[in-house]
Amino acid sequence: MKKTLVLYTSNCGSTQKYATDIAHAVDAEVMPLKKFKWKNIDDYQIVVFGGWVNNGSIQGINDFLYDYENRLKDKDVIVFSSGMSVPTDKGRKELIDRNYLSPYHIRYYQVRGNFDFSKLKFTQRMMMKASIRMIANSPDATPEQKMLVEVLNTPLEYYDGEKIERIITVIRQLQAEPVEAKAE
Repeated sequence: MKKTLVLYTSNCGSTQKYATDIAHAVDAEVMPLKKFKWKNIDDYQIVVFGGWVNNGSIQGINDFLYDYENRLKDKDVIVFSSGMSVPTDKGRKELIDRNYLSPYHIRYYQVRGNFDFSKLKFTQRMMMKASIRMIANSPDATPEQKMLVEVLNTPLEYYDGEKIERIITVIRQLQAEPVEAKAE
């Protein structure tokens, strides 16, 4: 069976939960990206990365894909991102484009995550509060935009079990494939 690693960055906890659930389901090691020692990457054939989305950017993706050609190009790589927006084909394409994922040979999944305003850092809270209030108070604001104000007071809890199960299924299929012998 191919050895699997799950790395993640998390802000409100949902990406960490998804990463942990995936790792437990496929008997993989799991840890925050910042704690992983890249010198150990050769120990793994399948590498999964999950990052939270902030303003369309998958947090940690640049650090994860840094030096892709030397670290990851010969591995099975899966990336998932979690954010508070509902995953759509259009949103997925925008995340792929904005995070410049197309040049890499990876599988990418967008999942919906939790959002808890109280868990944000002070500067994130202030910026988000100002942005949401400005949007909601606009005369052109849609009902959906006006509902964003509720996010400030009520945590959004969501678990995208269907997408996580899809990722787990793909990893299990990859794990079942024979490990290719390294050329000496």
